[in-house]
Amino acid sequence: MNKDVADQLTRARTGLIIDQPFYGMLALRLKMVEDVNIPTAAVDGEHMYYNPAFIDSLPIGQKKTLIAHEVMHCVYDHMRRRGDRNHRKFNKAGDYVINLVLEESGFEPIPIWLFNKAYKDMTTDHVYSLLPDDDGSGKGPLDDCMDADPSADPDGMAEVEWKIATIQAAKLAQQEGKLPGALARFVDELTNNKVDWKALLRRFITETSKDDYSWSRFNRRFQAQGIFLPSLYSESMGEMVVVIDTSGSIDQPTLNAFGSEIKAIVASSRPAKLNVIYCDSQVNHVDEFGPNDELLFKMHGGGGTSFRPPFIWVDNNNVKPVCLVYLTDLYGDFGNAPDYPVMWVCTTSQVAPWGETLPIEI
Repeated sequence: MNKDVADQLTRARTGLIIDQPFYGMLALRLKMVEDVNIPTAAVDGEHMYYNPAFIDSLPIGQKKTLIAHEVMHCVYDHMRRRGDRNHRKFNKAGDYVINLVLEESGFEPIPIWLFNKAYKDMTTDHVYSLLPDDDGSGKGPLDDCMDADPSADPDGMAEVEWKIATIQAAKLAQQEGKLPGALARFVDELTNNKVDWKALLRRFITETSKDDYSWSRFNRRFQAQGIFLPSLYSESMGEMVVVIDTSGSIDQPTLNAFGSEIKAIVASSRPAKLNVIYCDSQVNHVDEFGPNDELLFKMHGGGGTSFRPPFIWVDNNNVKPVCLVYLTDLYGDFGNAPDYPVMWVCTTSQVAPWGETLPIEI
């Protein structure tokens, strides 16, 4: 691997986080992979592949543009939306749409990119319908928008996860006054479409609970290649913590829906112990449930809000959770992130400064 070029990309991505936080935060979701067999760059929703010679030829501003370009393929979900349509033609249509947004966002143009103001405010599908059938001649797309690996996303949740990440990045950029106007309408439409919070919550808990290798369940990522490797799996998971914000922000219907989903997940994942903490400005009550106990959720407390006490309780009681799920409106006092996964199941449009934030609508 060319370490100098890899460092150039890292610096460009860091600059994006500072100057264009919407694009920069989302760029952190892509793993950078060097590949000398591609002419420029490519993306598949999980990786950004790049030719080191091409990257090295770009000034820093255009490196940022390229990273943002790959991010937008994922934001628009071009990998899955293409379907059976002409790959190169759809990729070109996507490039026209993306590059107009990047130009309006203030990015430095890349000389070889596709750009036409006649396509302003059009969707990729609309531009695709206007382009002639691609015969392989003429100016091509900047990069390759590759097919997503279905074995890496067997339950089809990658699209939803990118949607959640896009909403979170937009809200953080908006708070800093750095959300590009070109994206405001798109993000607003994205926010108004409900996400399957139950499926995402289940995926978060089950994936963080995997703690052993099993040959009885093969790793599907490699199985399609004829390589059979064990997958992380366990009949039961370790200790889990659920925190309920009792400051008055959580109503009973929300608690009932959340509690029902937690019960279903716990029944299938069977944690060694489930600690349910009720907290406002302090921990008011803790219930401990074993694998065979009936789960009950009942409000305790009702004062102010601080998110620190439950994490202090976990440390003081020497609990080593595989994950912590916090039901709240996210208005409160945050501490530092712990060394275990945290998901904030949120009833508002707020975004936590660390951990994963999942909006819930009942």
